Amino acid sequence: MPLSERDRAEVKRSAEEAREVVLQPVNPEHLARYMNPPADTPYPLQYAFHLLGDVRGKTVLDFGCGSGENIVPLTKRGAHVIGLDISPDLIDLARQRLAMAGLSADLRVASAYSTGLSDESVDVVFNIALIHHLAIDQVLPEMSRILAKRGEIILSEPIRFSRSYAYLRSLLAKQRNISEYEHPLTRTELASICAPFTSKEVRYFRLPFIPLLQRIGNDGNWYWKLDRWLLSHLPILTHYATAVVVCLTHSE
Repeated sequence: MPLSERDRAEVKRSAEEAREVVLQPVNPEHLARYMNPPADTPYPLQYAFHLLGDVRGKTVLDFGCGSGENIVPLTKRGAHVIGLDISPDLIDLARQRLAMAGLSADLRVASAYSTGLSDESVDVVFNIALIHHLAIDQVLPEMSRILAKRGEIILSEPIRFSRSYAYLRSLLAKQRNISEYEHPLTRTELASICAPFTSKEVRYFRLPFIPLLQRIGNDGNWYWKLDRWLLSHLPILTHYATAVVVCLTHSE
């Protein structure tokens, strides 16, 4: 299938991203964070890994796997991992990363809209910061098609529900290597993703002070713990969250 203009732009952006990646040996301490993270973790990626549960022997699709950072812990947790990305450059880096770790996975260059995978062949579709790059109405049917009847979709995405915060962010300098097509999901877009499925878990993360402190280089986990406490005790603040983690299944 010929690539759309949007897909060609993503391949170009990914090539630029790949040139900046410096592969490092697996850090055991970093890897340990994703092997069995607790349910109350304040970090969105750790929570996504928590939702995986026991994936030993299951087929897990790392959808939009990039350079393969998440494939390493997925494989270490005993899953049969398929890593799929539209970028040949990033898939090449993923192969190198796995080789450095002494691991193997099924890596493929393919579009998220046409994966080439069989119907109901995937137990878990693992999406980390992918959907906000895509045309939602095109990727949803493909995810539904490849997902096993009792399978799960786990996604972690940037969101922007607050218009006032969106305006303030628009005044800041834009981050490098951002596609013209990508943007944090709106509340309506998130609802459209969840609508064809049953939502098992939805948790919000990262109030605006988190990105601010990250931008000025304030390192530490105290503000993540504060973030978790505020969002747990004051649900109204989810309107200002900047990330969400969702677990979806087929509707009965």
